[in-house]
Amino acid sequence: MGIFNKGDNPKSTAANSGTTIISEGSHISGELKFNGSVHIDGEVEGNIFCEKVVTVGKKGKVKGKITAEKIIVSGFVEGDADCTSIEIISGGKFVGEITYNEITIEPQGVFEGNLKLKTGKIKKINGAKAENEG
Repeated sequence: MGIFNKGDNPKSTAANSGTTIISEGSHISGELKFNGSVHIDGEVEGNIFCEKVVTVGKKGKVKGKITAEKIIVSGFVEGDADCTSIEIISGGKFVGEITYNEITIEPQGVFEGNLKLKTGKIKKINGAKAENEG
C-alpha cells in the first residue's frame, strides 16, 4: 500500500490519470509509448506515441515524431506531429510538419514548417454533411 494513494483502489490513480515526467537533465533516446500523458522537461530523441497529452515544458526538447491526442509546446520540438489539437505557447517553438484538427499559436510562439488539416474528422451537425468530411 502506497502512502501517496488517497483512494481505496490502488490502481485508479496511477493507471487512469497517470502522467509520466521526464525531468530536466534527462536524455532519452528511442521509441516511447505512454497510455496516459507525459510532461517533458528533459531531452527526448525519437518517436513518442501517447494516448493523451504530450507537454513539452519550457526547458524540454524533442527531436522526432509525436503522435498524441493533444500536444502543448512551451519548449522546443523539431520533427513531425500527428494530433487532434496542438498549442504552441508563448516562448515555445515547433519546427516541422503538423497534421491536426485544431491549432493555437500564442503571441511569441514560433512555428516553422508545414500544416496539414486532417480531413473527414469534423462531426456532422443536425444531420448536415460537413464540408471537410470525406
